[in-house]
Amino acid sequence: MFGKLFVVFVLFVYNGHCLTEIRLEDRHFTYIRHEYSGTTMSVPKHFQDTLSSCHVIFPNGVMYEVYPRNTIPFQGVFPLESVQPFRSCGIGFRNVGVSFSGVYELLSTVLHSADNSLTLTRQRHHMVVIESDFTSDKLDN
Repeated sequence: MFGKLFVVFVLFVYNGHCLTEIRLEDRHFTYIRHEYSGTTMSVPKHFQDTLSSCHVIFPNGVMYEVYPRNTIPFQGVFPLESVQPFRSCGIGFRNVGVSFSGVYELLSTVLHSADNSLTLTRQRHHMVVIESDFTSDKLDN
């Protein structure tokens, strides 16, 4: 994990960019599992800036690339998609089990339009997944 970030840092320095790291405050939330609902987590950016890369570290410590290409192997976990200039680093969860509870860390590398600098923004998301006590059968009655 650290090796991949170090390589990204070296490549940016090699290209003449200065990389600034920002750590945002942790976010805590609960997701009630249901087939018709989902939840998301994302790292904000200014709409004029350009997302360069987005990675997520799962609770088991494995890092996956979210943008520019999606390497997340789990069904029910997907990248949030939009067009520039509204694209930001984010993932969504739909109908995932309680085993997906844990701390996720999003890493967003953004190229700023104002001064052509780069920022690596990190944010931890503490997610608790609980089973719903209502079913779609109960809603049909």
